[in-house]
Amino acid sequence: MKELPDTNRKRSLRRLRTRIFMRRNGVYLGAMLALLVAAGITAGVLGMKETGTGSPAEKSYDERLKDAAVSTPAPSPAQPANTHKPLPTPEPTAEPTLMPDLTPAPSATAAPLPKDQPAPPVDGILIKGYAMDFLIWSKTLRQWMTHPGVDLAAPKGTEVRTVMPGTVKKVYDDDLLGTTVLIEHEGGVSTLYAGLQKEPPVKEGDRVAARGLIGYVGDTAISECADESHLHFELWLNGIPNDPENLIVFKKKAE
Repeated sequence: MKELPDTNRKRSLRRLRTRIFMRRNGVYLGAMLALLVAAGITAGVLGMKETGTGSPAEKSYDERLKDAAVSTPAPSPAQPANTHKPLPTPEPTAEPTLMPDLTPAPSATAAPLPKDQPAPPVDGILIKGYAMDFLIWSKTLRQWMTHPGVDLAAPKGTEVRTVMPGTVKKVYDDDLLGTTVLIEHEGGVSTLYAGLQKEPPVKEGDRVAARGLIGYVGDTAISECADESHLHFELWLNGIPNDPENLIVFKKKAE
């Protein structure tokens, strides 16, 4: 039998010793290896739990609840700024404006009329009444107009007498009403007698008694010449015309 070289002999001896060692100690080495592998896996799992890097699927139900409780919710998207300016608060308005009342205001009665009812200035029939709140037709001027007094039908030359005591304020010829006498009474009351004959028997400043003669019915009122002969009579309170029928009862035409 041919001898092997020294190198080959040494290799063969090492292999033989290894085989013998493995046969004797293989069981123990396998067990040690298994223990080392198990220890490594356990350490890895514990490390993941401590660092919190494990996924939710690898955590228990209780651990996921805890994570959810301490987790910070994602911030909601910011609401867009309100770019619309608030509407201005409407200022209180006044009451709504109604259609104007075109009805003329009643005649002013700034001063009370005398308690004693005076007699009419002439014995005649009322043919045209007071009309400052509405218009009446003028036969002479052929137009609608106001009428600040009353017209009392009476023949020419009929005596005209004052309705109350007073002082003659003025005697003059009016462009429309003709010869006129204006008398002032107490309490801001004035009376006017127009359409008289020229040259009445009184003058400015005369003191006249109730039922005193101040003139005669004439035909000097050119603005009323189309009407029958009459006296134009007015009643004023503090410079404002008033309905003479508020003071005096006049005769009227039978219905």
